Amino acid sequence: MKKGKTKLTRHDAERLFEGLPVSKTTGSSRPENPFEAGVFDVVERVDDETKLWKDSLITLPMSIELPTGYESVSRLREAMARAWRVKWVREGKNEVVAEFPEGWTAVRPETGPIELRDPSGVVRALYGWATDAELRILPRYVVESQANRSSGLGSLLVRDRGTGQILERSSTWSARTGTNHPDWARLSAWLSLRYPQHHDPLRYWEDCEENTQN
Repeated sequence: MKKGKTKLTRHDAERLFEGLPVSKTTGSSRPENPFEAGVFDVVERVDDETKLWKDSLITLPMSIELPTGYESVSRLREAMARAWRVKWVREGKNEVVAEFPEGWTAVRPETGPIELRDPSGVVRALYGWATDAELRILPRYVVESQANRSSGLGSLLVRDRGTGQILERSSTWSARTGTNHPDWARLSAWLSLRYPQHHDPLRYWEDCEENTQN
């Protein structure tokens, strides 16, 4: 009879692994998940934060209409950074990318210019989408025309664009509009008396005043 290796009994095989830790077994044939619970929750949270960061980037025209009191575009951008808490990310040939606080959006309506809106939905600036577009920052208090379609005449009013409230009205309806209206000088003087810096679009807004003081 041929001599061969002695066949190990079950008892002999078990003795080979004495002293090693015994792992728990389950009835399922699939291996247990090696990842700790919640590991994918962290990934999803990071993705959400990245999305928010990307949404806060808004592309604006390189050119900006200078309001009264600002001598250069660079000075105006410095004021915008303080008043709006905006960060200038990068510049291109005809545009600049800026990071705005959460809630600011750029909305392009079906007609008209693109509207830069603050978190409350108020339009704070307007600009076109052409390569030579210019950003125009809007003030809070304005004298604007109001037309009567039935009579064809026009009136004037002083509006708070922050709240939409009408602060003062003209007493005369006239075929002349805008600066030619008979009450233009009176309403302009009324506005300048109460809000001397109303031509500065970065003044009198709650966020601008708070950010500038801090």
